[in-house]
Amino acid sequence: MEKLRWWVPMALVLACSGDDGLVDGFTQAEWELVSALSPAPQAAPDPTNKFADDPAAATLGQRLFFDPGYSGPIKIGDDGTNGGLGAAGESGKVSCRSCHLGEWMIDDRSRPAGTSLAIDWFFRNSPTLVNVATYEKWFGWVGFNDNLWGKSLIPAEFVMGTTRTGIVRYLYTKHRAEYEAVFGVALPPELDDAHPETGRFPSDATPLAADGSWSTMSAADQDAVNLAYANFGKALAAYQRLLISGPAPFDRYIAGETAAISASAKRGARLFIGKAACVACHAGPTMSDEEFHVTGVEQVGAHVLGAPDYDPGRFGAIGVYTGWDFSTAGKYNDDPSVNHSVGVTEDPALTGAFRTKGLRNVAMTGPFMHTGHLSSLREVVEFYNAGGASSGFAGTKDPLMVPLNLSEGEIDDLVAFLESLTGTPVPAELLQDPAGA
Repeated sequence: MEKLRWWVPMALVLACSGDDGLVDGFTQAEWELVSALSPAPQAAPDPTNKFADDPAAATLGQRLFFDPGYSGPIKIGDDGTNGGLGAAGESGKVSCRSCHLGEWMIDDRSRPAGTSLAIDWFFRNSPTLVNVATYEKWFGWVGFNDNLWGKSLIPAEFVMGTTRTGIVRYLYTKHRAEYEAVFGVALPPELDDAHPETGRFPSDATPLAADGSWSTMSAADQDAVNLAYANFGKALAAYQRLLISGPAPFDRYIAGETAAISASAKRGARLFIGKAACVACHAGPTMSDEEFHVTGVEQVGAHVLGAPDYDPGRFGAIGVYTGWDFSTAGKYNDDPSVNHSVGVTEDPALTGAFRTKGLRNVAMTGPFMHTGHLSSLREVVEFYNAGGASSGFAGTKDPLMVPLNLSEGEIDDLVAFLESLTGTPVPAELLQDPAGA
């Protein structure tokens, strides 16, 4: 299949080249670079999750994604203007879906729109989950984890006001039959509130709380909770692996449909792989190198991390990553031969660095940047045209961030190309609560 991928663009070159050696106006060298951005990507294989492509696991994951019942008490309530999800103190009001809405799974609820309000205000924008499974090893703005199922566990304990033991108790109460059918392992009966030994599993127990209830649990009970919590993430990941958009007009163009995109978008594609040098980081069909770069995004907005330290980006995430039980270095990885943690260190050079975001469907997933302070694609291109901001962010800007000297017309063309990357949406049935709630 990999050989076929690279053969197809060359076949089109041979089929479409004119007597002047050009392919619809592109040189053969340009065409090879542009063709390498297609076809539309599929979910990357994930051997670390043996339930990754299990339909029953995906169905359970979809139920859990839409289920607000395991979330903790709201800290910042709805004031009539902020898009809050309930009154302060109310529990069971926040689901994963609360911040990943609509057919493109973005937060269009919170006001102001830059960052997201769930239990409390978060300090970054909620990225789309459409095509999230096409990344291979780093997930989230700063790579909090190196696999999708482990990353799916982080919001629950860090954002949704709950604990891993609380979630496992909720699994027992609300989803035990489905859970045990999918994973083939029984949840401990002591999770039942009526069991005489239910105190073995305090609902507030998490290793994230120093000197808390977690330390009162036996090692075997801690492992039972962690295993169930890992499976909770694996079900969520199995669902998210289905959230893949279909081919975009750009893909049809590369496949030979020369009228699929406009002349402006074609000029933008040439800029993307040429003068604008976007392909230096936004490479391949996912249009992401999955590396971390300081692009000089100003920390602008009401709830972002401000001066003097600003958002530490990747550097601030490494401590969370290396201490997380659910990375590929941990015991819950179903394929220990895959270990992305090798060589990861707390390198100060990563201060203020963020993972390169894929550009598929980018026109549908604003506001933009981790701060969400840019509202249009034109503003994004203008930001890169200027070489990023000169101050107001942590770290040292990547050497790639230099002024591009694009004209107004070239900016329009680059925007047109980015708009041609919008694929067909994921199936509507994947965007509905299967419980009918």
